[in-house]
Amino acid sequence: MGALLDTRTGSLITLSARAIVGRSAACHVVIDDPRASAEHAAIAWSGDAWTVRDLGSLNGTWLDGRRLVAGERAPLHANARLAFGGVDAWLFADDRAVGPGARNEATHELVHSTSGILALPSVDDPRATIYRRADGQWLAEAGTELRAIADRDVLALDGASWRLFLPGQLSPVPQTLKDAGPPLVLPDISAVFAPSLDEEQVDVRVRTDDGNETLLPARSSHYMLLTLARARIADAQRGLASEEQGWLYASQLADMLRYTAERLNLEIFRARSLMAKLGFTDSTQLIERRTVSRQLRIGIARLHIIRR
Repeated sequence: MGALLDTRTGSLITLSARAIVGRSAACHVVIDDPRASAEHAAIAWSGDAWTVRDLGSLNGTWLDGRRLVAGERAPLHANARLAFGGVDAWLFADDRAVGPGARNEATHELVHSTSGILALPSVDDPRATIYRRADGQWLAEAGTELRAIADRDVLALDGASWRLFLPGQLSPVPQTLKDAGPPLVLPDISAVFAPSLDEEQVDVRVRTDDGNETLLPARSSHYMLLTLARARIADAQRGLASEEQGWLYASQLADMLRYTAERLNLEIFRARSLMAKLGFTDSTQLIERRTVSRQLRIGIARLHIIRR
């Protein structure tokens, strides 16, 4: 997610997708050094790598001991040494791809995701899920609460405060269901569930409109999706309108699956994350929520259940 380490103080500064470094208080990274220009350099994510660019500074931007030409943009790598008009006091400490990230304000713990879905405090305990809606708005989903968030907001969660770092544009996720073509979206697919007789194992196949079919990797969350698929199929057979099909109360679903609320949140996060890794740009809509009524449903309309 990008981070600069001040080797003199040990301070770690987390970066968004583009950060201005300089002496001005308006900069994202403020350097208290008279040798630094007001707006000295820019550090940015280019889509596949981090870069640093000198902004015509008076005393120069230095990368691993080499002074950059004014206006020059150079690639950054982990542990690269940087100087902004002064001594080599900075290290580029994190060169992971841009994605949603957060920093615990008390412990300085960093959490990062390249899938577009961030779990807080961790993927093993996703009490809050951070993701971006199709219109570009970032959202925080914690239990039944859903609210809009922005880059550098602070999210309070179970007594901890997390500083959010949210890129304006995510790097494209490699598509595994298609080698090329338009982005994958959930309305364009159908899902075929094939549970074993004892339902201890559930195979899930995803079919795209062009006939491409993929067997999803085995996941414990498949049984939860099967349960939600059955509810939506049953409502369709009863003649309910599409927008009313398949809604179950979260507590009802947890009881049906014999899950705790925490376990249900974990399985929802895992199911969404799998779809994100497969290249779906709207993977969080795999599970749709009604926050007022605390209901949820599977977001795929074309569903089939077969016996093996």
